[in-house]
Amino acid sequence: MAGARPGRSGAFHRPQQGEELTADVHAFSDERPDAAASHPKTREAGRMAATGHPTKRKGDGMSFHEIIAVIRKRWVAELVVFAVVLAAVAGYIATRQPSYSSSSRVFISFSADGASGDTDADGTPATYEPSDYVEQHLDLIPELVTTPAVLGGVADRLGVSEASLDGKLSAYVSSGYFVVVTAHADSPAGAADLADAAVASLGEQLASAGENGSSIYVPDHLRLTVVDEAKEPSGAESPNVKALTCVGLLGAFAAAFFAALALELSDMKIRDADEIQQLLHCSVLGSLPKSSKYSSQCPVIVRRPDSMEAESVRRVASNLTFMTPDRESLSNVFVISSYGSGEGKTTMSIELAAAFAEHGDRVLFIGADLRHPSVARRLGLDEHVGLSHLLTGQAGAAEAVKVYWRPTLHVLPAGRRVANPGIIVNSNAMKALIEKASGEYDRVVIDAEPLAVGNDAVMFAKRGARLIIMAGQDQVTKPHLRDLSREFAAVGVTPVGVVRNFMDIGHPERKYYGRYYIGTDDMPDGDAGDDRAKDD
Repeated sequence: MAGARPGRSGAFHRPQQGEELTADVHAFSDERPDAAASHPKTREAGRMAATGHPTKRKGDGMSFHEIIAVIRKRWVAELVVFAVVLAAVAGYIATRQPSYSSSSRVFISFSADGASGDTDADGTPATYEPSDYVEQHLDLIPELVTTPAVLGGVADRLGVSEASLDGKLSAYVSSGYFVVVTAHADSPAGAADLADAAVASLGEQLASAGENGSSIYVPDHLRLTVVDEAKEPSGAESPNVKALTCVGLLGAFAAAFFAALALELSDMKIRDADEIQQLLHCSVLGSLPKSSKYSSQCPVIVRRPDSMEAESVRRVASNLTFMTPDRESLSNVFVISSYGSGEGKTTMSIELAAAFAEHGDRVLFIGADLRHPSVARRLGLDEHVGLSHLLTGQAGAAEAVKVYWRPTLHVLPAGRRVANPGIIVNSNAMKALIEKASGEYDRVVIDAEPLAVGNDAVMFAKRGARLIIMAGQDQVTKPHLRDLSREFAAVGVTPVGVVRNFMDIGHPERKYYGRYYIGTDDMPDGDAGDDRAKDD
């Protein structure tokens, strides 16, 4: 860990009443808000303290890289949905009755052999221009194909009922004087036979005079000639296997994609470190196991220094040392907070301060959660005098600062609970205290209030302190972290990292750690993890 910072004026061992520290911070009532507090983005952050929730902005959504990450993450569900959709399409194709179609093309011409009784106005037999006559009556041919007269002839030829032919015949006029008659059947041969029978029956009706049974006029000067006979089709008209397969593939891909998005958006739980890094854009510093050893008033670093729980804290402390520069303003000040209460931020603050002190650093631990003071109670210290008294000039540093465990570990508890702690914590007096402590101590650890309650931790980070977020397993959710991410972006703050808390660690891992690394099997009191302290 880092050594003494340049320019340190002393060890800050319980300054006496009237010394420089007290003079710097007691003039609380004459202060004006600092520049950071009056910044527009900071004012937006302040809304979270008033409402209890971070400000939401329009336009927030998943980026392209986040969507790709979701697709990769939910591949099992996507594969299942993809297979189900394809199976449904395959089942639809398999259960559909194949339908075949065959067409015959005929040429319509004029015939003078008609026996029509048409006459001109003077009573003489009517005369026709062949081309005009065909053009005038050509559109009647498709209608004749579906009349009972034609269908009856088809039924007689094929030996079927007329009702069974309903919807199976159609016709249309193509180019010139050509008409195409199309038949639909359940087999290729049946479709060709039906088309041929329809053409033959239509020809008989055109050769007859008068009207057919459905009272539709039949021109008797038209004749048809078969140009293309109906042929057996090589494949079914429906279902269209190729088209349905293409549609099924596209639908399966789309369904799998939207299923992955739906699962991701509906899944509120944080399941791995990658999700935290993706949401908050910072590293995961480490994880603390779910363990009752953290619930004691005495830090596990002090009480059980050889335990896996203590080593988990040391890992976080080491990572912070490597990740934070040593020459920037307030780079040795660490603010611990969380989205909500009960995620272990106070426990982590106490353990982290003890870990730094164990390494030999001069450490000042400040309990800045004035809404829910708990540091003094957790450490068995006097809670009647603390930070609130020091900042308001009601007490000096000699009274407020306590020595704990080692001479290099000083604790400044919160003191009394106050109604509006934001005014005190965000004051110039607090700023002066932090700046002075940063110069006189190797490490300053601040236990701040939850971010869902107030934005004190954000204000500390805005001034240069390193913000650490505690993420309680099964407590903090993705919407919570998204809210924090939006808040940090609005204020211009990036956390130095996240510590995951209440992580489940199985018996084999505990046994392996204790037996091979520590030399003691401390299983008995490491299993009662459910009663782990959840102080703020």
